[in-house]
Amino acid sequence: MQALDDLFFSKKHRIAIYHTGALGDLLVATAALFELCQLFSNSSVTVIGSGLWKEILNPLQWPQINSILEIKDKNFSKLKLWKANIDYNTWNEIPFSAPSFNLFLKDFHITIDFRSESLRFALKSFFSKIPMRVGAHKKNTAKILFTHFSTRDKSKEIHERDRYLDIIAPLNYNYIRERKEYWKKKGLPPLKWFPHDYKQSFYKNQNKKVILINPTASIREKAWASKNFRELAFKLKNEMTEVKIIGSPFETEWLKEVAKNDFPILQPQNILSLVDEVKLSSLLITNTSSMQFIAAGTHTPTLTLMGIASPERWGALGEKSYCLKNNDVNFHPKKFFISKKKNANQNESIAYNSLSVNLVFDTAQKFLVE
Repeated sequence: MQALDDLFFSKKHRIAIYHTGALGDLLVATAALFELCQLFSNSSVTVIGSGLWKEILNPLQWPQINSILEIKDKNFSKLKLWKANIDYNTWNEIPFSAPSFNLFLKDFHITIDFRSESLRFALKSFFSKIPMRVGAHKKNTAKILFTHFSTRDKSKEIHERDRYLDIIAPLNYNYIRERKEYWKKKGLPPLKWFPHDYKQSFYKNQNKKVILINPTASIREKAWASKNFRELAFKLKNEMTEVKIIGSPFETEWLKEVAKNDFPILQPQNILSLVDEVKLSSLLITNTSSMQFIAAGTHTPTLTLMGIASPERWGALGEKSYCLKNNDVNFHPKKFFISKKKNANQNESIAYNSLSVNLVFDTAQKFLVE
């Protein structure tokens, strides 16, 4: 593997970065995405993958990313191309004029593959003869597909954010090693720019602290019970503290279970509006979900309640965040007639239910007195 010098990084390259997945998977990759833009400061970047990237990547915040190619199927046949409109800070759809995805890819000098679980994009980059191909995989035999490769050790407990940084480390090991230390403190890049006095100017002379509670998750088993969140909200509410219940527009019934008529409900219509609300809060309390990574980019103190997920791999990020997990839980052993997924969901529920309201309240209080 040839070492890259400053001259190479300073040149203008066309770079394609591939990544798909759920919102949390994309958010934890933004630190690596940020570092790629820093390393190749004169290059143009196209992000290929999930349509959610249009909601995450603010064109003004990410000026080097000039297009997003939305992939709607595993065969790379259903495609939508979006161009950044800096003047209006939006993404505008334009016709995808290339005869095929493979021919579209041939225009790039460098491809970065963040999906180390699959080799679909790696194979397309290889057969398109892209000069530089960066990626990782659990099998060393995949090395032939890349010019800059790292082996993914699935037994190694590192945070998902750092796993993506490790993928691009072969480009410049020393630089990425230093930046990993930086991100340990900062969490994740901001998705929006805010003035330093944003919160103070919004609330003006009010001294109240706003606590956001996000009680939802992908499924019920991966969440603390609504009745627990409701009891916690009442304990936290006082003359100096305002509690708000926050979630997506699709989670109304779940949010109402906690709020009823006693607490306001916030349901931002998009991710960047959600960022606004989180930035204005003094504390976010959430289950293990993408909300904790939204908060990481705003440097909002976050208390993440965890089930069976590993804090080292999926925990809250940044100096002001904390994960609360009970490690002394008796889980259900897997029985032969129960699927692995069902058994995992059962154990998630057991782990979450083992966290008492008083424990969560006492932990939250430590944030509020700081």
